[in-house]
Amino acid sequence: MTATGYGTSAREYIKRAELCLRQNDPKYLFYAAFELRCAAEARMREYLDVWDHVSKKQKQGWEINKLGAAAERAFKSGDRVMRWTVLDEITNDTLAVLYYTPVTMKLRANAARLGDYLHGPKKHGQRTGAWWSEFRSLLDEMVCQLQVATTGTLLGPALMKGGRGIQLNTDIPPDTDINRIYRKDVVMTIRIDYLNNLPETLEREAVVWKKGE
Repeated sequence: MTATGYGTSAREYIKRAELCLRQNDPKYLFYAAFELRCAAEARMREYLDVWDHVSKKQKQGWEINKLGAAAERAFKSGDRVMRWTVLDEITNDTLAVLYYTPVTMKLRANAARLGDYLHGPKKHGQRTGAWWSEFRSLLDEMVCQLQVATTGTLLGPALMKGGRGIQLNTDIPPDTDINRIYRKDVVMTIRIDYLNNLPETLEREAVVWKKGE
């Protein structure tokens, strides 16, 4: 049997999790938990895979804590969001804004917590209404956290590369006009900011992945 059409990007895992959460059946919470656990893992690997200074062993990892540690070593930016603003040097107009939105420590902790819910009960009828409510709240929280983590189009923060300049890896939505970001006829300057959180309202020039894409 082949899993035709079963996408394994972080965003595709999130979509399936949201579909499960819309079902009026408790068993779908367990399916959603699996998808969300995979989404967190996939997002961290999407970041690590594109960097040469990350080892093959680290890229192939699957344990949440180890992937998180690898990301910390690779990027050294913690939970901070990176905003990369491209400006017209002459007019100072904003041409484009890109974000790096990490898989935060809280999200990684929540992904690890899922294991507490994915065991059979020791006694029949042990799962109370409060248990189901807490499980559902955890899943809803993870959906929100993962939607933030998959908004950014920077696959990691910009890093210096051997003193020869800055390396920037991106994952741009297919319908994006690249000329918004890189204009051959304009002298550009870059402003880099590190933020504690992704802004609730993004700039109209922001190049991001929207919910459901």
